[in-house]
Amino acid sequence: MTRRKFMRKLSAQPLDEVTARTYLRTFPSQQLFNNPRALPNIDSWPLFGNAQPLCLEVGCGTAEYLCALARADPQTNFAGIDVAQKPLLQAVRVAAAQALPNIRLLRGDFKLMYPLLVADSLQAVYVHFPDPHMQTRFRKRRIVSPVFLDVINRALAPGGRLSIMTDHQALFMDILAVVERDTRFEKAHVERYLVGFEPPAKSRFQRLWEGHGLPTLRLDLRKRLVLEVLPRQREDAHQVRGMQEAWR
Repeated sequence: MTRRKFMRKLSAQPLDEVTARTYLRTFPSQQLFNNPRALPNIDSWPLFGNAQPLCLEVGCGTAEYLCALARADPQTNFAGIDVAQKPLLQAVRVAAAQALPNIRLLRGDFKLMYPLLVADSLQAVYVHFPDPHMQTRFRKRRIVSPVFLDVINRALAPGGRLSIMTDHQALFMDILAVVERDTRFEKAHVERYLVGFEPPAKSRFQRLWEGHGLPTLRLDLRKRLVLEVLPRQREDAHQVRGMQEAWR
């Protein structure tokens, strides 16, 4: 089953007003492109009304994993972002069924949300089972890139965690090459990469691909506490700042 077929199987039944208002936030692409500062920052105060630590999942899908984290750690806030409506509606239903006050689901294009990330505000970022976009013309849509790492490096608190995993071997090797060129992050494991992942609750994607015999390949990264900025990284940082200024 392809990812698109999997998404089509999900229900599109609308949410009731109270549930939607509690758990779901929409970030329209046109507004993100033209006037992102009119939208709330991706931070605990605007999203939750408190100062608890914040963790973020990019491409959260139906958010079983994120809901499990929120249930296990009520003193931390969790936000999940996805561009697709159907999985987010299911994610909201999962969160509402468990009455989780510390989770929010955000619908929008994460690449357009970069200006809304707050420096040193995130304790962890999860990128689990992203769309591989293997066709050449679609590769620009991939989440993990040098610019993405620049943005996440700025948004993560010192020592913050970046977790990346996929069942797609070719995609993972491309991601591994990008990550290993960036010295601002260090691996939290001695192995070049890890195989397998056994969380308390697995996402639908993980269960699906493991059911087809595809192992989960992953990286557990940490933002380095102190590091000299190299010339290439200064150039990349200027590029990100230029993009952010343009979005303003």
